[in-house]
Amino acid sequence: MRFCNGKKKAALVLGLIIAMLAAIDAAADTGMDSAGEVVVSVPPGSSGPVSGQGPSISDGPGAFQMAGGKTGPGAGPSAGNGATTNSDVMFGGGQLAMLTSQSGAQMLSCLLQSREGGLIVVDGGWEADADYLLQAIIARGGHVNAWLLTHPDTDHAGALYNLMTRANLGGIAVDHVYCTFGPQEWYDAHTPDNAAFVAELRNRLSQCLPQGVLVDPVTAGMEIPAAGIRTVVVNNAVFGESHTANSTGIVYRCEMNGVRIMFLGDLDFSSGELLLQRTAPEELKADIVQMAHHGQSGVGEDVYRAIGAKICLWPTPQWLWDNDNGGGVNSGPWWTLETRKWMDALGVRQNYVSKDGDIILR
Repeated sequence: MRFCNGKKKAALVLGLIIAMLAAIDAAADTGMDSAGEVVVSVPPGSSGPVSGQGPSISDGPGAFQMAGGKTGPGAGPSAGNGATTNSDVMFGGGQLAMLTSQSGAQMLSCLLQSREGGLIVVDGGWEADADYLLQAIIARGGHVNAWLLTHPDTDHAGALYNLMTRANLGGIAVDHVYCTFGPQEWYDAHTPDNAAFVAELRNRLSQCLPQGVLVDPVTAGMEIPAAGIRTVVVNNAVFGESHTANSTGIVYRCEMNGVRIMFLGDLDFSSGELLLQRTAPEELKADIVQMAHHGQSGVGEDVYRAIGAKICLWPTPQWLWDNDNGGGVNSGPWWTLETRKWMDALGVRQNYVSKDGDIILR
């Protein structure tokens, strides 16, 4: 059974159409390697490919100041969980990968792998992204320490849902899946287009995983173990009368080699304001931020200001990056161009965008 709510389905169809129209020019425009990846090794004083404008990650011999007060990338003290720093590359021998959509639609799929062998998956994308994600996991050893779900929506949890149907999860091992499900009645009332998917995902996770693998709920301050990666749950999910599925998202902050990465999922404006009100400022600081709701109609500019990241990860296809509904740049109803202006004004130095292929930061 495949799930896709009305709005998500419309976005998927539009993405497929625009992606096909752009396919002829894509490889020439993005500077991809033969595998369709933008691979970036970032030592102090250098930069990688960038979408949009902005200076390099570190200008000249002085590296930028990292969230914990350290100088980086990778030039600070221990990152926790046994991780040590390495001044040659950002993640000290580890990597952060943001995978591109296999359908042309918006989605979020990230993997973090430490030098010590820890592996974390964040969300994973649509069901259509499952095979590609599975290959990426197997290429990294096939053992996931922690699978982090920001919220149970089809463009984030669909791939995991798909893998639940396969024998032995398609040949990979997963130690724990972390998420927060609200009452099913809440989804039935507030997100009827997505309620059936949530119910089936919940059932599959509880029935297909061994006891103790599913961790539900997660709460603010919880630490999630993975060798060489320190992950902290930043907020609690809120299921209010005026909220949507995006309002219920969990924010995860990962740290590897002293570099902090903030994953906002699809967090919306109202929950972004709650995040500011309920979270100590130092807990919000990060060096890299995943742009909420694919870079449009997510959290407000004040949240990005509080995070203070200098590197942005945009899980954003070309049509959404350009706010293009088929009539050219800025012909659509999305707020991506406005968000891009915010990040320029906040002094972001690098924008890495999934439209350009798989983004791999080392």
